[in-house]
Amino acid sequence: MSQLIASLLVPALAIAVNPVPVIAAVTLLASAHGKRNAAVFLGTLVAVMLAVGVLTIFLIGKSSSSQQSAGKGMAALQLLFGIVFLVTFVVQWRNKQPDGDPGWLKMMDKAGFIVGVVLGLALTNYALLTAGTTAIRKSGVSATNEAIALIFFVVLSVSTVIAPLVIYLVSPAWAEDRLGRLKAWLTKHSRAILMIVFGLMGLLFTALGIYHLLW
Repeated sequence: MSQLIASLLVPALAIAVNPVPVIAAVTLLASAHGKRNAAVFLGTLVAVMLAVGVLTIFLIGKSSSSQQSAGKGMAALQLLFGIVFLVTFVVQWRNKQPDGDPGWLKMMDKAGFIVGVVLGLALTNYALLTAGTTAIRKSGVSATNEAIALIFFVVLSVSTVIAPLVIYLVSPAWAEDRLGRLKAWLTKHSRAILMIVFGLMGLLFTALGIYHLLW
């Protein structure tokens, strides 16, 4: 079980350090009905990750006849995501840092309940989520330990999204100032951060996809 937990640290932390969901959570908190919108966003992220995890681990993973084809399908998905990440890296590299807040940040300032749900669906990192759930499925531990590992993976993955909401609930006045500074810093450096994240993820998943398709 300890080896499984250790193997989940890399994909979970890779999801957690992605600045885009953090920026989304911070911006939602600053919008009208911010606590509700941020909570909906977080709840959608958790629900999607748990649903994909249960499907991958307890349904697909228990069907021996589908494991080989599912493995090839996962490899193809990894390769696809790797290519998308590399393309995104190139786009970020070629584009200049926009002046002021990007248009999508301005749109989120007017966010509502539906936007929180849509962002939760759109900003779930399905590639890294697949990597984590596949590791759990292949671990060979008991169903109880698989469930514990999935919960651990999900909680660690969304920890950086939970943090701003918890801070805001505990100390709203202090949080408004600090979260405003964090939003400004993330926005200012978002291009560089996204280039690093998408570049590394693109190389990793392209290599993993090609390796699992060929061997």
